[in-house]
Amino acid sequence: MCNMLYSVLIICECVLFAISASPVVDSDNYCQSKTQNTHLHLATKTPYRFIVNKDDSPPTYEGCSPEKIWLVVRHGTRNPSHKVIRKMRERLPILQNAIMKNAAKNRTSLCDEEIALLSTWSTELEEADEKRLTHEGEDEMIELAERYQNRFNDLLSENYTNSTMKFRHTATQRTAESARYFTVGLFGRRVSRYVWFPEALYRDPILRFYKLCSRWRSEVKKNPEAWKDKQLFESSPEMMRTLQDISSRLGLGNVSVDDAELMYVTCAFETAWHWKTPSPWCAAFSEENLEAMEYHADLEYYWIDGYGHNLTYKQACPVIGDVFNFLDGTGHWGREARAVVYFTHSGTLLKLLAHLGLYRDAEPLRHDNFARLRTGRDWRVSRIDAFATNLAFVLYRCEDGPRVLTLHQERPVALPGCPPHHDLCPLETLRDQLHHSLSACDFDAMCGRDR
Repeated sequence: MCNMLYSVLIICECVLFAISASPVVDSDNYCQSKTQNTHLHLATKTPYRFIVNKDDSPPTYEGCSPEKIWLVVRHGTRNPSHKVIRKMRERLPILQNAIMKNAAKNRTSLCDEEIALLSTWSTELEEADEKRLTHEGEDEMIELAERYQNRFNDLLSENYTNSTMKFRHTATQRTAESARYFTVGLFGRRVSRYVWFPEALYRDPILRFYKLCSRWRSEVKKNPEAWKDKQLFESSPEMMRTLQDISSRLGLGNVSVDDAELMYVTCAFETAWHWKTPSPWCAAFSEENLEAMEYHADLEYYWIDGYGHNLTYKQACPVIGDVFNFLDGTGHWGREARAVVYFTHSGTLLKLLAHLGLYRDAEPLRHDNFARLRTGRDWRVSRIDAFATNLAFVLYRCEDGPRVLTLHQERPVALPGCPPHHDLCPLETLRDQLHHSLSACDFDAMCGRDR
């Protein structure tokens, strides 16, 4: 079901893009970037507007009414890390200058428009701006809140009360601001100033559990073996062809993986920030090249944050406990709470999705199976982990007992073990499916927890 939903989404987007794009047909001045579906391949830097579900009508199920909602949201579109900003400021102007010299000698295959955009490119970002929420991210949060409110107005009403609506974010600017703008979408700017948030924790045991898992850091994140497939893919025939294409297109010598990745990440961030102005760095890639760069990113997130190692997703069990405590009315939020909304990070969402068994491909993503998984794979972070990615559990009281609606990216998804082709899963069925997560979640024993 999940795969079908995303296939339909991609087909629709491709059709819309084909209708709206105006390809240049002059064979002597062909603008390749005019015909790319760039927005389909931006990995975790994808802005939410490219995958949004605009249908915000209330989901209705006969004999059922929504009673509670538990929602976790990745922060909105942000700035890059200070390391990427430094490279954008220092390395990209060197590449830009070399490309312009090549263009003057007619040694590139860029069109006049692409050359003109690249010639005037510059960045105003400073390293102090790292990872800050951007205007696009603010809009993502406001609009996400408005859509959820339209769907579940009784649970996320315009009237804020601290006893019934709970909010929490990690100790970062991007999640704090995401939370603030989400409450603007719910309550308006005036009331949002009075929304209460508990003290934010950098190592939050629910919202950033992996920061407390020293074993995961040593055995996975900092283990060279966990990065092996991504690194091996860098010397694969597909990546070699991609680097050759970029080199030829820009008139450069042998473009390195680092330079290609820098141009790709800049293309992604600038596409996310600006609705109407294309990033000139996207012109470095054909769509086939973008697919290879996207897979390069997917390999990292699969092996570091997804299904690559059991510990990675098993450590998300405290989140499952929090979900059921809230749905059962036994958690620290109290029995009155009807909405809990968390604001966190990519690493949390991906590990949680894998813990739930979503988007698991029949074969692992590896450096040598890109050809088979190029178009049909489920683990594609451009779709499942864009900026503002969200996952919700909505408890319904039904005539035949409590049921749960699970939403990912605002669309119903069927969790493994739940009835297929049905949006609602009986609460007890879901509890049985996740029994081990609830009854055997010894996080300290699993992780060697940092104190």
